[in-house]
Amino acid sequence: MSEVSEPAAGQPERSDPAALRQALAEAVERASGAAELARLITDYQRRLEEVARSEAEALTKMREAEARLKTAERQNAQLAKQLAEQKYQTEVANWKFASLQESRWSKLGDAIHSKKPGTVARTLKAPIRKRPAPRRSDFKPEIPAVPEMKAAPAAPEPKAPQVSAPLAESFTVPKGPTARPYMTVAAIVDRQTEALLRYEWRLVTNFGPDNWEAMLDQQQPHVLFVESVRPGPRQGNGGRWLEALAGETRALRDLVAACHKRGVKTVFWHSGGAVSRAVPAAEHFEYVLATTEARAREWRSALRHDRVGVLPLAIQPRVHNPIPAEGGRTGEIATLGTVTPPAGGAAWQPLAGQDDDTTAYDDVLTAYRRPALVIAGADAEPRAIEEVAACGTPVLQVRAGAKGEEILAAAEVLMADAGHLAREAHLAWRARTSVTPLLDPVLDTLGVPSVRGSGAITAITAVSDPAELDRLLAQVTRQVERPGQIVVVADGLDAGLVDKTVRQSCPDVDVVVRATQEPVTRGAALDRAIRLADGDYVAVLDARDLYGEHYLADLVRHFASTDAEVLGKASFYAHLPQTGATLLRQPGAEHRFLPEVAGGTVLARRQVLTGLGFADVSEEWGEVLMRQCRTDGVRVYSADQYSYVCVRDSAEGSLLGSARLEGYVPAEPLALI
Repeated sequence: MSEVSEPAAGQPERSDPAALRQALAEAVERASGAAELARLITDYQRRLEEVARSEAEALTKMREAEARLKTAERQNAQLAKQLAEQKYQTEVANWKFASLQESRWSKLGDAIHSKKPGTVARTLKAPIRKRPAPRRSDFKPEIPAVPEMKAAPAAPEPKAPQVSAPLAESFTVPKGPTARPYMTVAAIVDRQTEALLRYEWRLVTNFGPDNWEAMLDQQQPHVLFVESVRPGPRQGNGGRWLEALAGETRALRDLVAACHKRGVKTVFWHSGGAVSRAVPAAEHFEYVLATTEARAREWRSALRHDRVGVLPLAIQPRVHNPIPAEGGRTGEIATLGTVTPPAGGAAWQPLAGQDDDTTAYDDVLTAYRRPALVIAGADAEPRAIEEVAACGTPVLQVRAGAKGEEILAAAEVLMADAGHLAREAHLAWRARTSVTPLLDPVLDTLGVPSVRGSGAITAITAVSDPAELDRLLAQVTRQVERPGQIVVVADGLDAGLVDKTVRQSCPDVDVVVRATQEPVTRGAALDRAIRLADGDYVAVLDARDLYGEHYLADLVRHFASTDAEVLGKASFYAHLPQTGATLLRQPGAEHRFLPEVAGGTVLARRQVLTGLGFADVSEEWGEVLMRQCRTDGVRVYSADQYSYVCVRDSAEGSLLGSARLEGYVPAEPLALI
C-alpha cells in the first residue's frame, strides 16, 4: 500500500525504522477500517445487484404473465366462436327437422294412415306455416361467466436477515461416513466406546442375552467386540450385559461359543478396572486388548497365553474435534474429577454430564466445547481428559493434594494470556491419537481384511528461481508427514537440474518436474501441476511462505473431522521482512466453514481440485479458486491459525485487511508451533 511503501513529503525516510514501524501500524489501522468499509460497500453493491436481479426477474415474470393472459384471451375468443357456430348449426338442424314435420306431404301421409277421408281433405286444405330459418347473426360468440377465485392474502413475516448456512454451522453429531463400511462388528460396549467405534465400521449394539442368536442370523457380523463395561452413567447396551460380564450368567459365554462355531472373531478390550475382575469373562475370547503395554503384561500372566495386544485410549475425530458448539464458549471454568475450590471463592462447576446418568453422550460432546478452561483433578478419568483436549478445550491438570489457592493462581495465569492458552490447547489437540489407525494392526492379527483410504498427499508448487526451489525444499523436508509425491512446475529453470535437486532432498518421494518453454503465471503453472498429481489429497505450497513441521499432519487430520472438500486457513500469520512486522489475518476465523481460505494453505481432495482448476493469473489465483468453490457449492473449511506464515515483501493486496498487528518480531515463535 502507498502509505507503507512510498513516504509522502514531510514524512520520515524509509531508513528510519521507528518511523517506518509507526507508519505501518497506522497503515494497519487504516487498512482495517478501509477493509471494513470495503466489505460494507461490497455488501451494499451485492444487495443492489440482488435487487436489480429480483426486479428483472419480476419484470420478466410479469411479461410472461401478460403473454400468457393474451394467449388465454385469444384461446377463449376462438372457443367462443366455435361454440356459437356449433349452436347455430344445431339450431339449423332442428329447424330443418321441424320444417319436415310441418310439411304438407308429411301430414298427408299421417292422414292417409288414419283411414279417415275427412282428415285427408282437411289436411289438403290446411295452410302450411313454417317458422323462419335461423340466422348466423343471431348466435354471437360469448365467453361464459366463471365465478372468480379469490386468493388468500399472504401474511407479512418480518424476519431478521438470515446468515448463510456455511457461516452458521456449529458442531452436531454426524451420521457418517464409516472408515470400513464393508465390515460389521457386533459390540457390547459403553456409550463412550460406541461413539469411538461407530464411524469405524457398521456397529451393531441393539441386542441382549435374550436375542443375540437372532442378531447373529440377521446381521452376520465379522467380529464380536466386547468391552469391560461397568455399571454407571456410561454403561451401554441398556445395561443388559452387566450380569453376564460379572459372571453371574452364561449368556456371554454362550454368545462367544456361538461366534466360534460360526467363524466370527472375538475380541475383549479391557478399558478400565481391575484385571482380576475381568479375567472370568475375557478368558473365553480369542484375543484380548489392554490399554497399555504394562496392562498387557498383566493379562499375559493372568491368561497364560500371548494372544494379548494393546489398544490405547484414543479419540474419534468425527466427534472429538475443535469444531465449536453453537454459541461458542461460555468463558467459564469447569472441573473433571475432584478439584479443591479456592477458599471463600465461588465453587467451580463440574463438566456437564460426566456423572449424570440422564445426559446423553451426544450432549456431553457438546458440553466438552463450552468451558474456556477445564481443571482436571488427579483422579480425573484419563479418557475424558483425552476427549476434552481433542475438542480444543484447554485442560489444566493438577497434582494430588493441590490447594484451591494454588489451582486458582495457575488458572488465572492461563486465562490472562489468551494467545498462550490457545497455543497450548492446539498442542494438546495435536497430541491426541485417532483410533482409526490403531485398529488396523488389531484386525490384521485377527485375520480380518481391513481396507481403507491411504490418504496419500501430493504437494504441487511453482518455482521461478533456484532460491525459491531451495526455500520450498526446506519446507517440505521439515514435514512430520511427508507428501508421497511432489509436482514442481519450473519457470525458466532447467528441468533436469530441478529434478536432481528435489530427488536429493526427498529420496523417498515420487518426483515429477515440468519446465515451461515460456514465462507463465503462477496460476497456469499450478493448473498444469494438478493434472500430474495422483495423491488422494493435493496440497498447494507457495515457495515464498513458511510451513511448520506439523503443517501437513495437522491440516490433513481435519478431513477425518469434517465433510469438507477443501481445507485451508482463513486466519493466519503474515510477516513483512522489510519492516520486521508480524500480522495476524482474520483472528477468530478458525475451525468453521467459511467462503474462502488463503491460496497458499489449500489442501483439497484431488478430484475436486482437478475439477475446479486454477485461473491463469499470478497473484489472484487463490481468490478465483475460492469464488469457483462458492459457485460450485464446494464446502471450504478453515482450520487453525498455526504452522503457516505468509511472507511478502510488502503489504500487497488485501493482506492488511482484517489484520491485527502482533508486533515487530519474527513470526516463527508465534505461528510455527
